[in-house]
Amino acid sequence: MQTKNTPTLLALGAAALATLVLAGCGSLHDERYNWCQGQNCALTPVVTPTPAPTPAPTPPTTRRVNLSADTLFRFDRSSAADMLPQGRSELDALARALQSQEMQVQSLTITGHTDRLGDAAYNDRLALQRANTVRDYLKAAGVRAPMEVRSMGEREPVTRDCQGLQRSPRLVACLQPDRRVVVDILGQAQGK
Repeated sequence: MQTKNTPTLLALGAAALATLVLAGCGSLHDERYNWCQGQNCALTPVVTPTPAPTPAPTPPTTRRVNLSADTLFRFDRSSAADMLPQGRSELDALARALQSQEMQVQSLTITGHTDRLGDAAYNDRLALQRANTVRDYLKAAGVRAPMEVRSMGEREPVTRDCQGLQRSPRLVACLQPDRRVVVDILGQAQGK
C-alpha cells in the first residue's frame, strides 16, 4: 500500500543503510585492503607442501649359491639320471626361493666347475654338462628367469693345499670343494 510518505520513508531507509555500510567500512580505508585494525594481521607466506620423495629403486644385487657337485651328482657324472636325492632336494629348495615374492629375479648365471683331475677339455665338458643339467632342472621346476650357462672347468679351484697328481681316494676327497655348480642370481628385493 502506498501513501504519500512512502518516498520519504524509502529515502530515509536508504540513507540509514548507506550510513551503516560506511560505518562498517571505516577500517577499509587502506589502499592495500588491510582490514585488520588492532589485530596481528601480518602477511604469512603460503607454504605449498612438497610431496614426499619417492624412494630410489633398490639397485639390483647378486646373490651366489654354491651347490656341491658331489651332492648334486654321482662322481664324474652330469646327467639328470645321475642326480642324487639330496641334490634334487637342494635344487627344489632353490627353485622355490627363486619363485618367492621376496626377490624379483632378473637373470641367473649357472657356472659348472670341476677339480683338476683328468684332462682339461674333459673337465670343461663335464662342468658345462652339469651346469646345463642344473639349468634344465630349474626350468622344469618353473623358474622363468633368463639363464646363462658357463663352464670354468678346473680354472677356478677353491682348494689350495691338496697334494698329488694321481687320482687317489685321499686326493679326490681333498679336491671335493672344487667340484661345484655356482648359481649367481641377479635380482631386486621386493618391498613389503
